Amino acid sequence: MTDVVVIGDGVSGRGAAGLAARLGLRCAVVRDGAGATLLPGGLIVVSPGVHPAKSALYQAALASGRPVVSEMEFGFRHWHKPVLAVTGTNGKTTTTELTVHLLRSCGVGAAPAGNIGRPLSDLAADPGDAEVAVAEVSSFQLEKVETFAPLAAVILNFASDHLDRYPGGFAEYCAVKKRIFDRVAPENRIWGLSFAGKPRRVTCADGRLFLDGKEIFNLAEGDLPGPHNAENAAAACELASRVLPDTVVHSERFAAALRSFRRGRHRIETVLVRGGVTFVDDSKGTNPAAVLAAVDSFAAPIVILLGGLGKGMDFSILATRASRFRAAIVYGADRESIAAVLRGRCPVIDCGNDFSAVVRRACELARRGDVVLLSPACASMDMFKNYAERGDRFRELAEQLAR
Repeated sequence: MTDVVVIGDGVSGRGAAGLAARLGLRCAVVRDGAGATLLPGGLIVVSPGVHPAKSALYQAALASGRPVVSEMEFGFRHWHKPVLAVTGTNGKTTTTELTVHLLRSCGVGAAPAGNIGRPLSDLAADPGDAEVAVAEVSSFQLEKVETFAPLAAVILNFASDHLDRYPGGFAEYCAVKKRIFDRVAPENRIWGLSFAGKPRRVTCADGRLFLDGKEIFNLAEGDLPGPHNAENAAAACELASRVLPDTVVHSERFAAALRSFRRGRHRIETVLVRGGVTFVDDSKGTNPAAVLAAVDSFAAPIVILLGGLGKGMDFSILATRASRFRAAIVYGADRESIAAVLRGRCPVIDCGNDFSAVVRRACELARRGDVVLLSPACASMDMFKNYAERGDRFRELAEQLAR
């Protein structure tokens, strides 16, 4: 009989299995599929990508009466150092990366974990020189936590996303996200700038960040444009302030770290300027709120590329920016849901499942001074392996087709 059964053999599942092996536990990894059965044993660890309603193994685990935990919970039980945790609908990755960068730049051995970097289980098995784990935490990972207790945690924002996973809709999705605070001291529960009226040490005004009312950074000096990145930066600084002394946060060393940070790829990334047209890859914009943040980063008319797997999301807020669109080109599995919101408000072109045609039409429609923006509002898995592959394909086609 096994001690640990891991459901899911992706990166998180392999991380959990590796930790079990390091602990000397007998472990089996099982994956969904025809004829899959839940093996006997003790603890059941579920990978975040396993859908509760669609996985027969997950359902069998819940019915078994055995303890069921998420991979992050399993990792946390064996990680005996501080965790800083980040959740929300948008901005999690940038905030996590920036927090790691700030801590490392100021002499703290920080490591990204969770949705980026390494699974927390993997980090627990082999921490190296990591003194602090900075975990990007999805709602999926919070569904089965019991003892997960970060030193400090932030909820950046809430917006429509992943509603195909939660029968209770948006309210249930938000409630799951809020579990990140369950075992965090009240003074270390950090709310993003999008939540008005919440107490916070780091504030933003006139493009400047302040800690306890004293300026620490002018955002114009860094690679953090737009209100959404101000929110990310404020959250990262506040998380870092729970580890670093105030004198360090107010220092030139800390400001230099903010100045030197560079955002990851596929996040409002200019990939080509040709013929007076700017091509921007925001393939990471996988929900409508992220699209609004991207659109608001530009003053120019936009030819926008929208589509993919909609995950049950409400696309109606896209209509509030329709006047900014020279045209909206829709594609992929849920293109009709997006088109229905925008028709009559801006030109809408349906390119089916042909991504080459999407970029070709964008090149034809864009005028000098315009922005061609890939900000899909959807997941990518109907046509691509992931958002990165989608963004890379956009860049490749733009380079081929733009005049």
